[in-house]
Amino acid sequence: MHPILILSIIIICFWSIITTFRAIYLILTKDFKGDKTTWILTVMIGLIGPILWIAKGKKLISKTKY
Repeated sequence: MHPILILSIIIICFWSIITTFRAIYLILTKDFKGDKTTWILTVMIGLIGPILWIAKGKKLISKTKY
């Protein structure tokens, strides 16, 4: 395989892992309108979970003003 292809796959995997951990952290620490357990399990699904989080899950975090 070409080195650029391998590097691209590695970058996508690390992006997925980082997005997953960030999403779980935000779900657990912020006010969340949806079901926390369902969204944590959804985010943990391979590469599709972080994409769903970016598309729909971020909208469920409540914006609180202090």
